[in-house]
Amino acid sequence: MSGFETVIGLEVHIELQTESKMFCSCPNRFGDPANTNICPVCLGLPGALPRPNAAGIDAAIRMALALGCQVAKRSKFDRKNYFYPDLPKGYQISQLDEPIGADGRVEVPGGGTVRVLRVQLEEDAGKLQHESHGAVVDFNRAGVPLLEIVSAPDLRSPQEARAYWEEIRRIALALGISDARMEEGSVRADANISLRPVGAEELNPRVEIKNMNSFRFLERALAYEAERQAEVYRQGGRVDQETRGWDDPRGVTFSQRSKEEAEDYRYFPEPDLLPFAIDPSHVAELRQSLPELPGDRRQRLARLGLAEEQVRLIAESSARTAYFDGAMAAGADVDSVAKWICGDLARYENDGRFDFAHPAFPAAELGALVQSVAQGELTGPAAKKVLSLLAERGGTVADAVRQLGLGRIDDLDAVRAEVRAVLSLEQKAVADLRAGKKQAMGFLVGQVMRRTRGRVAPDVASRLIVEEVGE
Repeated sequence: MSGFETVIGLEVHIELQTESKMFCSCPNRFGDPANTNICPVCLGLPGALPRPNAAGIDAAIRMALALGCQVAKRSKFDRKNYFYPDLPKGYQISQLDEPIGADGRVEVPGGGTVRVLRVQLEEDAGKLQHESHGAVVDFNRAGVPLLEIVSAPDLRSPQEARAYWEEIRRIALALGISDARMEEGSVRADANISLRPVGAEELNPRVEIKNMNSFRFLERALAYEAERQAEVYRQGGRVDQETRGWDDPRGVTFSQRSKEEAEDYRYFPEPDLLPFAIDPSHVAELRQSLPELPGDRRQRLARLGLAEEQVRLIAESSARTAYFDGAMAAGADVDSVAKWICGDLARYENDGRFDFAHPAFPAAELGALVQSVAQGELTGPAAKKVLSLLAERGGTVADAVRQLGLGRIDDLDAVRAEVRAVLSLEQKAVADLRAGKKQAMGFLVGQVMRRTRGRVAPDVASRLIVEEVGE
């Protein structure tokens, strides 16, 4: 796309994890049978009056604070009018000109600063389910509190847009305001994208790509749309302002409708809900309740001297960071703890064998394991076996060592006997070693370790091999 600059803004939608819906007492639960969590209020039946959920408002304030926004002293709800099968009222309760938060910013990992224009609270729509005989609607999701975070058009590539969205999701998870499960639609995004000549200041007409619930979809859709618009301009055409969808199997965006403006939705103040004041002292209390945020976690871990990839992996979740901190509190070496967490435990987590949020064994035991290796009480291979057993059954390092019979062999005569046994069985490797082939030493040490089930330190084994084989 030589000669063009990509301009992207995101609208991220996050379902809040409250007990009840935003304007009624229906349960806010995913996965229940269709149309069981509904009532006259969330269905918009005549005479039903909404009542705002204070927990939803607090969650929105906490997100606004986490994004560095100014929290409004006065806010209100508005009606956004449009007709669609999944919108039972024929309108959505949203916010237009007095959102809960505005003028924030997000530091994108590996990128720049993205301005956050507004953080507003609204209600979700129902869910259309397309089946062979047609479409059906599940209204369980209708009325679920939905946070919308609108960025400025500060993003300049699909990759940067993805990184920004990932950071927003991390912040929501750190705050505990959403489960942020992409596969359940708890986090979705609409992307606005336009192109302009490099160096130009004026924005061209933009295209909005709606309802993406995958980082991969977002990145692919933006890359395709940027190239599509560039080709339109190269051919001397004009890009129409419109809403498009993303067809992932085909790898293309497709036109849905012309892009609506605010006036098309006939916004007006919600007549059934009064404007509400936000007490600055309450905002101060919520600010004090904020946890360590992902950006702060990364900075703190980086100051410990960890590698960039280790910082990224550990800071990715609050649970993983807390586990790291717990192992460190037990007095373990920072580099060793990071290697175990980013290595074996991360693999166990990927395999479903370990959960940092609900660990099979406490972080202090990982610290104890690291110290056992550092003090020479366990070899590296033996420690791996201990960790595997702990992940499977829980317990303590001491118990696992006893169960596995992995205490270090300190009797040099016993170790020498094992070395001699290996040398007698591996005559070719001994000849290779005498011939100067260094890899033979590694093989012989490995055989000693195998025979002793990792209970001999590798340096001790190699020293005794040299003594037995001779120079």
